[in-house]
Amino acid sequence: MKKLIYPLLTLSILFTIGCDDDKKEESVDLIIGTWTLSAVCGFEDENCSGICTDVTAMWFEDEGSFSITFSSDGTGTVNEGSFSWSGSGPYTLTVDGESTTINLSGDSITYNFEYEDNVCIQFTLTK
Repeated sequence: MKKLIYPLLTLSILFTIGCDDDKKEESVDLIIGTWTLSAVCGFEDENCSGICTDVTAMWFEDEGSFSITFSSDGTGTVNEGSFSWSGSGPYTLTVDGESTTINLSGDSITYNFEYEDNVCIQFTLTK
């Protein structure tokens, strides 16, 4: 019986060691990809506080839509322009030395932008 236990024990150890998965999955940042404008709301002050009023229809009519593409190398494009990005939630998007915080939640990203007349606009984009 002892003669049978040692080979079985040896085989079980070899199978355990030999079955390690050599393929390491690279983690892909969820923000990578193309995001398209889906909603716009406006705050009455530049601090982006209080009630955010839905202005999506008006924005699409006046300004149109846009997309943002985040690449895995820390760069991206928005319409005709380019930017760099960093972080892992929240993210920082930098264009011409100006930085904006991007928040990822589920399948959407949001960011705030101070628009004309000290109004804060919040953009929501989805993949």
